[in-house]
Amino acid sequence: MIRRIFGVLLALIGLIVAVVGGAAAFWLIGPDDTVQSGEQHLASKGLAIASTPELLNRHGPVLHVDVRSTKGQPVFVGVARDFDVSSYLKGIAHTKLVQVQFPIALSTQDEKGTAGPLAAPDTLDWWVAKANGAGTQSIAWPIEDGPYDVVIMNADGKTAPDVQVDLGIEIPKAFATALGVFAAGLVLLALGILLILIRRRPTTPQQGETASSEWHHPQPQNDPRFPQPQYPPTQHPPVKGQPGQGQPVQYPPVSGQQQAPQRPSGGGAVRRVVVGGLAFGLVSGCAAVPEADSVSALTRPAIGDAAAVGVIKHYNVVNNKANSIRDDKLIATVEGGNLVRESQAGYEIDRVAKDKPTGPFVYTNPVIGAPQSASYPMRFVSNSGISTNKAYRHLGVWERATAGSPWMITFAAGVKTTVKLPDVTGLRAATKSDDTKLAAAPQVAATSLATYLTGGAKSPRAAAFEPNADITKMLTGIVSNRAEKAKMRGSTRSMTDVFTAPPQSPAFVTKSGTAVVFVSLTHEYTLVPGPNWHFWWDGMPETAFSPKSVKYYNRLTSETIHDAVLLIPPTGKGKIQVASFESQVVDAGGY
Repeated sequence: MIRRIFGVLLALIGLIVAVVGGAAAFWLIGPDDTVQSGEQHLASKGLAIASTPELLNRHGPVLHVDVRSTKGQPVFVGVARDFDVSSYLKGIAHTKLVQVQFPIALSTQDEKGTAGPLAAPDTLDWWVAKANGAGTQSIAWPIEDGPYDVVIMNADGKTAPDVQVDLGIEIPKAFATALGVFAAGLVLLALGILLILIRRRPTTPQQGETASSEWHHPQPQNDPRFPQPQYPPTQHPPVKGQPGQGQPVQYPPVSGQQQAPQRPSGGGAVRRVVVGGLAFGLVSGCAAVPEADSVSALTRPAIGDAAAVGVIKHYNVVNNKANSIRDDKLIATVEGGNLVRESQAGYEIDRVAKDKPTGPFVYTNPVIGAPQSASYPMRFVSNSGISTNKAYRHLGVWERATAGSPWMITFAAGVKTTVKLPDVTGLRAATKSDDTKLAAAPQVAATSLATYLTGGAKSPRAAAFEPNADITKMLTGIVSNRAEKAKMRGSTRSMTDVFTAPPQSPAFVTKSGTAVVFVSLTHEYTLVPGPNWHFWWDGMPETAFSPKSVKYYNRLTSETIHDAVLLIPPTGKGKIQVASFESQVVDAGGY
C-alpha cells in the first residue's frame, strides 16, 4: 500500500515536471533559447520610450529588441547606462516601460516634461548598442551587470514614436535545460507508474506444503494427528500458562516449516533514482536562471579616443569657418564658458581694428585624457600640436553639459614646447582625497593665484609659485599704470585691480601624481576720477568696446579674463608651476 501511495505521488510530481519542462521547451523558449514578448504596440505622447533599470536587473542573457514604426518613419533603438539616459531625457516628456510580462504584455507609464526637441540619438557616442534607420531595426546585446536602459525613439529626436516592439531574452542553454527538465519529469512519471503497477510476488510453497494466507491456530497437544516437536535435553519447553516468565527460550525451527522471506532491497535503489532525478531537474533548471545584478552604479570614460578625435576635427572645421567671417553665433556652437566670450571679444577687437581675419589652422595629433565619470557635466583634456605654430602646444578642456549636449571646448591655452607637461593619458578627476597628497589643493591653488595677483609681486602668496614671465610682465604694467596716474595729482581718488578665481576649476590628477588645474581668473580694473576730472580709454583693445570720444566722470572699468594652467606637484616635490598664462580683454567702459 505504501509503495502504491509513493508511486502515485512520484507519478504526479513527474507529470507536473514534464508538463512544465515541455511547455518551457516547446512553447515558451524554443530551439533559439529565446523567450519572446511577442510583437506589441507602443506609443508615446513624448519623444521616447525608455525602460527602467529594474527590467534589466539580471545579467548574462542576450537582449533582443526588434522595432518598426507603424507610420513608416525611421526609428532608433539603443541601450545605454542609466545615468546617460536619465540625463538625456531629463525634463523631456517620454514614456517609461515599467514591466514586461513574457510572452504577452508590456506595461508603461507617462512622464511629464517639455516637448523637446532632443539631439538626434544616433549622433551621441555613449550608447553601448544601437540601431537606426528605416524599417525594422534590431539589436542583440549581452546584458551586462549594472543599471542599463533600453530607449526607443524616432530617429529625428523631434517626433513622438509609435512603434511595434518585440522583446526577447536569450538565455544560454535554456532550451537544453528545459528539455532536461522535461526528460526528468518523464523518468519520474515512469518510475511512479512502475511502482503503482508492479505487485509483490507471493511466496512459493515447498513440496507437500499448502500455501495459505490464513492465520494458523495453535495445534492441540496430545493429539496423535499432530506430532509434537522434540526439544533437546539442554532446552526446556515453555511453562504452560506462564508466558514471558523465566529466562528467554529459543525455539528451533520446526521441521517442515519455512522461514518468512526477507523484503527485497530494491527500494533503496528506487529512492536513489528518484532523488537523483529531482536533483537533476532542480540543478539544471537553476543553472539557466540569470544572475542578479551586483553593480548598483556605473562609470565610463567621458569619451573614447576615436570619438574625441572626431570632436576636435569638427571643431577645427567650425572654428576656421567662424574665424574667417568672425561669426559670433557659429563659434558659440563649438565653444562655451569664458572661452566663447574671449573669442567673440577678439572678433570685435579685430573688426574695430580692421585687422585681417585669423588664418586657418588645426590642432594636430591630439593626445586624449578622458577620466572615468558617472555624472554630468563630463570633461576630457586634449594635448595637441598647432599646425601654424610649432613653438607651442595646445591644451584644451572639452565639456558636455548633459548627455544630449554637444561637446564644447571651454578652456584653451597655448603652452610653450619648452615647458614639460605631464602625460594626460590615464588622468582622472581630482577628488578631496588628493588635497593632502599635493603641494596645494587645486582650489586652494587657484584662490592663492588670485590673491597673489591682486596683492602684487610682494604678496605672501607669491612664494608658493615658480616665477612666470607673463605674470611678471602683467604685474609690472599694473605698477606702471598706478605710477603714471600718481603723477597726475588729484586726478584719481582710487584705482584697484582685483583678481577672482571661479568657485570651481577643472582639476585632474595624472599618472605621475601631478595635478593639472585649468583656472580662468576674472580681472576687474576700476579707476575713480578725482573732482573735476574725467577719463576715457585711449588705445586698443579697450577702445574696441569704448571709443575715445566717450568720457567717464564717475568710474573707468574694464574686465579681462586670464587663463592659467597650473601644475601642482605631489607634496614635498616643489612649488606650483604656472605652465601658461594668457589674457583677453572682454569688456571696457565706465560711467
